[in-house]
Formats: sequence, C-alpha cells, structure tokens
Amino acid sequence: MRRAPTLLLGALALWGCNSNNLTPVSLVQSVRILATSADKPYALPGDTVTMQVLAFDGRASQLTPMGVWWLPQPCIDPPGDAFYACFPAFAESYAPGVDLTSQLVPGPAFSFGMPSDAIAAHSGSRGGEPYGLAVVFTIACAGHVQYLSPAPGAPPDTLPFGCFDAANNLLGPDEFVFAYSLVYAFTDRTNANPVIQSITFGGSTVDPAVGITVEHCTQSNIDKCSTTALDTIVPASSDETDPGDLDANGNPLKEEIYVEYFLTAGKVKNDSMILYDPAAGLLPNTSDDFYAPQSPGSFYLWAVVHDNRGGVAWQQVPLVAN
Repeated sequence: MRRAPTLLLGALALWGCNSNNLTPVSLVQSVRILATSADKPYALPGDTVTMQVLAFDGRASQLTPMGVWWLPQPCIDPPGDAFYACFPAFAESYAPGVDLTSQLVPGPAFSFGMPSDAIAAHSGSRGGEPYGLAVVFTIACAGHVQYLSPAPGAPPDTLPFGCFDAANNLLGPDEFVFAYSLVYAFTDRTNANPVIQSITFGGSTVDPAVGITVEHCTQSNIDKCSTTALDTIVPASSDETDPGDLDANGNPLKEEIYVEYFLTAGKVKNDSMILYDPAAGLLPNTSDDFYAPQSPGSFYLWAVVHDNRGGVAWQQVPLVAN
C-alpha cells in the first residue's frame, strides 16, 4: 500500500469527520471539507492570494443545508508556526454565544493579501531560506457558527468554534468541520498547482461531464466484490523541482505528488496513492482498486491531487451504479 507522508506545507487539519471510526476516510457521509487550494501556494510578499475550498454535504438527511465560511483575516506568522497559536486572538474579534454569520466570509472562494513584511516579521525560522506564513481558516457547518471561549487550563488546540442549530444546540462532527490551510511566502521560490490531465477507469479515459457507470455490487461484503482499476494522470510538467529538498550530493529533488480519492458510495482499496516520487519520478503502477457501490443510485467520486509544497487540484466525477 502506498501512502503519502504528512504534508509539511499546505497542510489541512480537520475537526469533524465521519463519526464512525470504522468508516474509511475516503467515504463521504457527513459534512466534509475535502481540500483547499491557493492559486499561489508559494506567494511573494504583497501578493493577493485566492483560496478555493472543496466541500460537500454527504449526510443522508439534510434538513438544514451546509454553509461554508472563511475567517475574514488570515493569521500571519503565528508563534512557532503553530496553527493553534492563532486561537487566543479570536477572543478579541468574536463574542461567545453570538451567531457569527455576518462576520464571516461565505462561499467557496476567499482572497487575502500576503503582508509585505510577512517574511521580515517571521520569527523562529527553522533554518533554510527565510519565509513567511499565513494560516487561513475555513468552516463548513449545517447550522450557524459561534465562538467558544476556552475553559481555564484547556489544551491550546481546543476547538475555538462550534456549529449550532436554530434552537442553539451544539451540533456534532457529522454537521461541522473546522479546517486550516497554510500558505507560505518566499522571495525566491514559486510553486504551481499540479494539473489533472485525466482520470482513467478500467484503462479508459473518463469524461468528467459524463462520469462513470457501473453495475452495483450484489455481495453482502463489499470486499468480496470485483474491482476496477482507477487512476489519475498528472503530466510530468507538474512535477516541479523542489529547491528545499536536496539529495546526498546537494542536488535538488523533484516534488512528491500523490492523489487522494473520495466517494459518496463504493470503496477504494487505498485512500491515497503516490504518483511521483522525489527521486524516482513517475511510479510504474499508480492505479487504485475501485469497488462498486452496493446499491443502485447516483453518487460522486473525487480525485484530489497534492504536491508536497501545498499545491492542490481536484476533479469531480459523477458515479452511477445500475
């Protein structure tokens, strides 16, 4: 099984995923943020950066629709580069027990300016080239958002926001996700998002407008169903040189690129597959095993491609099981 290592740049953390620990991460059955991207994963000081979020409501019952919001100000250069070091400042901007809808930025896109002094103001550099850091927070909630004052002595990463219904009841993880994204600033480095050339299914290219049609699995155990090869094709031009990753001789290596799969029914054998290795390049076998849904219906599948420097791209594909 090929697994991508933890992202050091452009990481996404989620509070609130599927409440059933036995449910694969790839199966979307709740309110989810599947990915965020920046048009400039490495920005220059003074650049305007535009973020996009891929969020989906996979709940079977959606009496209250899911909303997506961004905190209006990114957190710049938090102490120790820790996302939770941004949390204490929230108490100055948000009052507990108040519906924050009017104070948040709604929708799938958000833009901010990377401060011109982001690099100069950064402290606690971990070595290497000087850099700055912006932490951007995204919320998906099937209700409204309120600020939660931390209790005395609470851990520093205690969740600072909650999702509430119309009766002001705190909702659970199936209705709420709080996520952060990291955007770095350099003076001498750039990074482009990877490109998804195509998705293939059973060796054939998938038309994303048409999608994938399969016969549903009739086995009671999905692991006993037959599988079809699922792959994501990323051109070699997306595998950029990474000047921050050097081999034993001091030569820069390439990026690592991997794909994550998400679906609303069915199963993939591996939640993620590495496509490009920093030293070896394109790997010879990058296909995953896809198991068809166990009931007929219309569903969705997503391929989300990451590089190890915060670059992200995704493609949504309709999935029909007959």
